[in-house]
Amino acid sequence: MCQGCTEIDARLEAVTNAAAPLPSRLPRVRDPAPARWMAQQVETLLRNVRSGQGALDVTIGEGLDALNVGRRAMDLSYSNIGDFAREELGINASTATKMARLARRLRDRPLLREAVRRGQVTARKAEIVAPVAVGDHQLRWILRAKAETVRSLKVAVKAPADSDEEEWVNFCADVSPEKLPALDEGLRLAGVIIGATATKNQRINAWGQEYLSSHPAPPDDRADDVLFGSEEEVEALKERLEQENRQWADLAKVDPLQAPQSSEEIDPWRIAAELKEHVEKRDRWDEVFGHLAMLFKQSRAWELLGFASFGHYCEERLGMAERTVMQRVALERSLYRIPFLRRALREKRISYEKARIIARHAEGEEVQGWIEKAETMTCLALRRAMQDKDEAQMCARGTFTAWMPVSVAEVVKAAFRAARAAAKRWLSAGECLVALAEHFIETWKAKLKQANTLQRRVRARDRHFCQVPGCSRAAVHAHHIIPRSQGGSDDPENLISLCAAHHLFGIHGGRMRVTGTAPDKLIWEFGLRRSYVAAAARGA
Repeated sequence: MCQGCTEIDARLEAVTNAAAPLPSRLPRVRDPAPARWMAQQVETLLRNVRSGQGALDVTIGEGLDALNVGRRAMDLSYSNIGDFAREELGINASTATKMARLARRLRDRPLLREAVRRGQVTARKAEIVAPVAVGDHQLRWILRAKAETVRSLKVAVKAPADSDEEEWVNFCADVSPEKLPALDEGLRLAGVIIGATATKNQRINAWGQEYLSSHPAPPDDRADDVLFGSEEEVEALKERLEQENRQWADLAKVDPLQAPQSSEEIDPWRIAAELKEHVEKRDRWDEVFGHLAMLFKQSRAWELLGFASFGHYCEERLGMAERTVMQRVALERSLYRIPFLRRALREKRISYEKARIIARHAEGEEVQGWIEKAETMTCLALRRAMQDKDEAQMCARGTFTAWMPVSVAEVVKAAFRAARAAAKRWLSAGECLVALAEHFIETWKAKLKQANTLQRRVRARDRHFCQVPGCSRAAVHAHHIIPRSQGGSDDPENLISLCAAHHLFGIHGGRMRVTGTAPDKLIWEFGLRRSYVAAAARGA
């Protein structure tokens, strides 16, 4: 076992034993001195846990980057590492992609890479300074990253905002039952135009952008349904607190942990096996992190330590986006509320990603049923099934809801003002939304009249998604299950929708095979190239 692994295991045992007796909320103390002392103790434990997670994240990122080389991910049946990470490791696809991207950048920055591997510079700070920490400038930026805050580094580098740091809001509107079909058709058409994999908020954003292109929005702030604080005011508060609260430097020190050494394997199956070992360790850290993060958040301990907000604390002390931490806190609350969900997680019946999906969409007695279904489903299929359930329930209630980032919410707000101006009267949020959808349909439906070809009918049957289990890509090809050269027909039962990568490099590349009849009686075989290589090696 490598030295890094030994240190990580020892630290995990220590923090687990220290965190185990802690309740779900810190006791209320009138005296600020002991209250701050308690907050510091929890904060020290939380950062110790984050240091262990961070060390493993570095190695996991390097392994994911190694899978990105050539067709290694495809050898494992996945068209990209995001799908592999979600389905095989239980890591969110966008998180995995970001981890691999940082590992790839650090390959050309050996000094910065070593500082990150030793835990001297957090991954978040490395992401910020990587564009400028090149060549002889690496050492200078490493020293700055060690001494300065995330906020000051972003200002110095003029770094663009991280999409994970953007605030999200929940839009909800009452819509009359007779108007719901217009919203469904608007979402369908937007998917045809911007792609089948487009999210609900991206499709609504397309409605808003299209409406604003022909209906200017009046500057009427009173028509806004959602108000947002000034970002400049928040940044000014953060800067002032950094100057006033020098006690940040005096908070209990956390010794950095070195990332486990990567084996630099080139065989994709061995890389996958190593990644699963690292993720198993990371999951043990994550269980402790969830408990401590929930305790820290519910107790508002960040206020006692002098931070502007919980998000400010997450960014500066944990090197994580507030949204990422809040998702973990929300899951932890669900695990306390639904004990058998935690039990299924500990028994490895479901991954963290599946637990997060179930916790977000299911309640009460239905959770047990979804856990049983999740055991035999991919994460992607589980998410789509639960989203379909939510959509059906919302339609029954006559409501329309969607989570969206603030940038999309601002477009929707402006489009609502334009819709009210065009109607020359006040419209409810639901009426505004219908106006946007109907305008989008009117603008695009005539232009999207398409030939009713067999391939289009097959893709529509498959909801325009690649049908390889776990693939998140849109379908662009129709594949004959039994090739026409072998007597296969053009009947829909013999055709299946695939993305280009799986069709060309998966099926025709000899990495996988599909038999049976579409759409519900398909049999998939993966890892065929591995069998071929092994057989060739034995023959040699």
